[in-house]
Amino acid sequence: MTTTFKIAAICTVYFPASHADVIVSRWLAPRPTDAAWGWAPRTQIAALYVAQFPANDLSSLTAEERQARRFSPGDDLARLTAREHDLPLYLTIRDALTLGGDRLAVDGVLLIGEHGEYPFNEYGQHLYPRKEFFDEIVAVFAESGRSVPVFCDKHLSWNMDWAREMVDTARRLGFPLMAGSSLPYSTRLQPPLPPNSAIQEGVGLFYVGPETYGFHSLEGMQAFVETRAGGETGIAAITTYRGDAVWAAMEQGAWSRELFEVALRACVHVKEGDVRANCQPVAFCFEHTDGLRTTYVLLEGHIQDFAFALRTAGGQIHANRWEAGDFDNFFGHFATLNHQIEEMFLTGRASVPIERTLLTTLSIATAMHALATPGVRIPTPQLQIAY
Repeated sequence: MTTTFKIAAICTVYFPASHADVIVSRWLAPRPTDAAWGWAPRTQIAALYVAQFPANDLSSLTAEERQARRFSPGDDLARLTAREHDLPLYLTIRDALTLGGDRLAVDGVLLIGEHGEYPFNEYGQHLYPRKEFFDEIVAVFAESGRSVPVFCDKHLSWNMDWAREMVDTARRLGFPLMAGSSLPYSTRLQPPLPPNSAIQEGVGLFYVGPETYGFHSLEGMQAFVETRAGGETGIAAITTYRGDAVWAAMEQGAWSRELFEVALRACVHVKEGDVRANCQPVAFCFEHTDGLRTTYVLLEGHIQDFAFALRTAGGQIHANRWEAGDFDNFFGHFATLNHQIEEMFLTGRASVPIERTLLTTLSIATAMHALATPGVRIPTPQLQIAY
């Protein structure tokens, strides 16, 4: 391990199986299966900041008691993790980045603004304080006259203007900014088409919630379609649908029923019965400026998978299902994500351009807003992001 390379982990909350847990914990103590997913840390978590603490403080548990206990989301892992790994748990973001001193004292920052007790707005967006945390981080950079790489877990912000500002700030100050979903880094999710393929249409299926896992579905699909001939050209318009209108739109050709059915057959965690009876679906339909169509359909209650089906200009159909690894692997794809983050920290170069996550960030925010007027085609000049 390169102990001289120090990382500050800035988190909203730290409970079992939270994003803080699946990212930071395996940085501190890699799982036995992590090496198979490409993870063996060479850097050190040197500081931890956590904004919220669940009610059950487990910091007094012995190692034996911890091993025997069945953890719940109401358990606070932050204090216990800090104690077990002799890790400073700071009260402010500034202190975590300066290690309690006067100037920036770390070489990279993990910004994990996922989970925790935060409100929703009228569009159903979860108002996680990623931008607020980012601003505090950047303030330390400005005070210190030095910047370091930052990874922002999942999308940049629920607020589109703030997301753009984050990217602009990183460019202005000259530090690498990487963000996004863990889904594209699953070892089972590989683009099924060679680069520069002519992709005509894609349909993605997902579960849980329109924003929470909709973002994952957008990022997973984007990892496929951005490799098409000409690259990503941006998105010209979006139409959303809810409930029975989803099925009506599919029957009317808003997206390919064939691709929908191919993707659905790729799923393995499927509830018995008719998909139309098992869920109240939501669909996001995007029209890309080069003619590509991508559609994302929420089937919560019927599936517990992410699946994709793509059609090329030659008529070939390619399907893929996301495989996250089972619970014994502790969400193993995060080990692959950790490897990509660490490479960015050490080299200063992200494996994917920040434009991907800027586009998916703005796309999921646009989709959540568009759900207020389902069935209406909405032009999206804000999504004219090419890369």
